[in-house]
Amino acid sequence: MFLDKVQSFVCRSDKNSRNSCRYASLFLSFFMLSSFSATTAADKYYLAIEHSISSDSNDLDVTSLGMLSLKGNIAGSAKLNYLASDINGDGSTLDLGGGYAFNSDISLYLLVGVSLGYNWDQDDYITAYFPEVGMVIDFTKTFGITASGKRYFNLYDGNENILMLGLVFRK
Repeated sequence: MFLDKVQSFVCRSDKNSRNSCRYASLFLSFFMLSSFSATTAADKYYLAIEHSISSDSNDLDVTSLGMLSLKGNIAGSAKLNYLASDINGDGSTLDLGGGYAFNSDISLYLLVGVSLGYNWDQDDYITAYFPEVGMVIDFTKTFGITASGKRYFNLYDGNENILMLGLVFRK
């Protein structure tokens, strides 16, 4: 057993010190196991350039430029979007979101956010809220790709599903 091997290196095994050896080996094994499980990935700050994938269900094209922050298990996002639609006209929005991240070489994140903007073709304000699920794949220390899906609620008085693909550049 693994603890018996650790015990032989930590202390002598005689009748009087048997309990202290068990505690010492248990103490050391806890630190050895916690060093593998408690390591956190480095904080990541990205510049993201994304564009939506067109679908048959909507005519909305979204182009996005912004930042994505994955710090520990916290995700944050601030993106400036350009919305182009044949039905609703053109506009721009600012998306702000926060949520939870699974930070690793392939980082997954879940966000909840709000979108505030202006549609200059209809001379009207744009407000919406959204959940977002996405992932970032790092190819090098400074470059990667991102894929995400958003569901905008109350965008142009309706709901829109948006799939985004993009490039990320890491600090």
